[in-house]
Amino acid sequence: MTIFDLLFLLLAFAAMVTLISAAVLAVRGRGARAGRVFRRLSICAAAYVGIVYAATAFSKPKVLNAGEPQCSDDWCLAVDSVNRTVESSTAVYHVTLRIFSRARRVSQREMMAKDVYLVDAEWRRYEPRPHPAELPLNTLLEPEQSVLSRRTFEVPASARDIGLLIDRSQPPFCLIIGECGAFHRTPLVRIDSDRN
Repeated sequence: MTIFDLLFLLLAFAAMVTLISAAVLAVRGRGARAGRVFRRLSICAAAYVGIVYAATAFSKPKVLNAGEPQCSDDWCLAVDSVNRTVESSTAVYHVTLRIFSRARRVSQREMMAKDVYLVDAEWRRYEPRPHPAELPLNTLLEPEQSVLSRRTFEVPASARDIGLLIDRSQPPFCLIIGECGAFHRTPLVRIDSDRN
């Protein structure tokens, strides 16, 4: 959990208390004061969301190399290996993912990570071939457990600067500073950037 997660939790709690106090004021017949409290809360919420998006817009995208983990709390994913073969005008990438838990006491899973996909230099998206036998990213992991899962992608052979991204189920808008996927600012794993 980061400082921004804690900040979001603190502000969400403060917003709930403020909403309850505005409701109590409205029930007691102080509608004008309740309206002012609600307006101030709305302005603060809009300012916070604006800060989240501004921080995202002005941040550099995080670029990782194969083997470097991306973690969400104690759940982590790393690209273990990549094998590229060319078939006619298509490049086929066989990607082995290592999904592991850093937790020492509890079992856990990552419910927000739906799957992974590839992008090229123009941010064109390439989904993995369907393969129901492979482990999903939300596999329940025992403490300190590590499992391997494989994905296969077909990409035009001419595509350059191939990277892998985690497809996370995002809320309708971003709520936590530093965890927003807007403006292509999610962590990207470079798996094929040195080819000419």
